[in-house]
Amino acid sequence: MGEQSFLPAVNESGWRVWGLDRLVGELKRAAVNRPRHAYIFSGPDHVGKRTTALEFARALVCRQPPSPGVPCGECSSCRRVTRGVHPDVTYANLETQGLREKTPSKNTTLNISTVREVSSSVALRPAEADWRIAIVDDVETMQDAAQEAFLKTLEEPPPYTVILLLTTDADLLLPTIRSRCVTMTLPLASQAVVREALDRAGVPDELATAIAEVNDGRIGWGFLAANDPSILDQRLEAAREARQWAFADEYQRLVTATRIADQFAKDREAVFAQLLAVQQEWRLLMLAAFGGEDTSCPQVADPSGVVAALRGIETCILDLESNVRPRLALQTMVIGWPALS
Repeated sequence: MGEQSFLPAVNESGWRVWGLDRLVGELKRAAVNRPRHAYIFSGPDHVGKRTTALEFARALVCRQPPSPGVPCGECSSCRRVTRGVHPDVTYANLETQGLREKTPSKNTTLNISTVREVSSSVALRPAEADWRIAIVDDVETMQDAAQEAFLKTLEEPPPYTVILLLTTDADLLLPTIRSRCVTMTLPLASQAVVREALDRAGVPDELATAIAEVNDGRIGWGFLAANDPSILDQRLEAAREARQWAFADEYQRLVTATRIADQFAKDREAVFAQLLAVQQEWRLLMLAAFGGEDTSCPQVADPSGVVAALRGIETCILDLESNVRPRLALQTMVIGWPALS
């Protein structure tokens, strides 16, 4: 027998989407009345964009909804959407593009070929359902030329088309793309919501507690960790190192910043992961400064210093993305951190 796989459970909304009650309510009404032709789901990785898009697709094609706007999850249509084989639902992202072109390691942007394939799929009349749905993930990686090629589909969609664009940041899309879509921003979930979602999915209590304590509001990451505890171990080790960095004296902060900066050329993603981990530690310090319940964090005499540290981390991330020299970006960041006792 294989190991148990934990998946989000259906909650009171009837959807397997947690922490997004208002957004789910809007989409349920759209599924019942009439959806708009295009939506943008914007939010950080693992916040629930793909799950929300698939639930919306199931709600649109379900043949026996138990209540308005709620997919049954059991009919042939719902099950085929889940498996990715429904004839009226197309899913595209960097991974599917790489598989199609047999160049998975070289796919860093969604290209015009993928745009044309999606546009061709939504031009066909539905085979079974009332709607032809396209879910396009990793949209922030589209170059301007690919986005412009997609404009015609968004400008003149067939009346039965619903296009769902998933992106980490809607502002990275052309204004002409955004103006033709309904943009829905998915927020980070509270720790209580993350914990409830894990509990309802049957995750063991001790594991659910550990995941919720280090989760930064991304329920999807919580389920990845529940199904692969090594992911949690990595997060815990990253948190430990980040806390040591934040609590260090000025000299040790600079030494650590220089060491991390020198890794940037070899492993950009690892450096960004370390910055996000230390950002989370400063967020915990900010919560403690404003009366949070985490007694393991030192009380900070001047909360404005914590705010400045968080702004400095954001600036560092933007500087690295803009090709500022890594040593300069990271050393400048830590110089602005307040001392912690």
